[in-house]
Amino acid sequence: MKKLSIIIFSLVIMIASVVAQNVYAAETSQVSTDHLAMSKSYEDKAAAQDALIAEHEQMKKDYKSRFFINEKLTPMAKLKKMNDHCDAIIKDAQKLKADFNDFAKWHRLRAAELQGK
Repeated sequence: MKKLSIIIFSLVIMIASVVAQNVYAAETSQVSTDHLAMSKSYEDKAAAQDALIAEHEQMKKDYKSRFFINEKLTPMAKLKKMNDHCDAIIKDAQKLKADFNDFAKWHRLRAAELQGK
């Protein structure tokens, strides 16, 4: 009787380990897919920052050519205020872009690790 109990217990442990391995494999596949999706999301956000940077670089150029006539009619302080506004946004957008690219890289690395690459 004791021998039968040990055999049954051993079979239950073996079956449980096989089931656990299959569940783990399914989970890693899903987690890897999730990491790749997050990576794509961060790449898209980084690309959106490119558009914001380009918009404000163009805004700086356009403002000077459209509104600056001379120092009497358009004081330099007004031009500097607009340049400072655009420069601050450009600087922040570049930082966000770098952060988004780092996040995307991190998620791609995690996905590769889970895929065994």
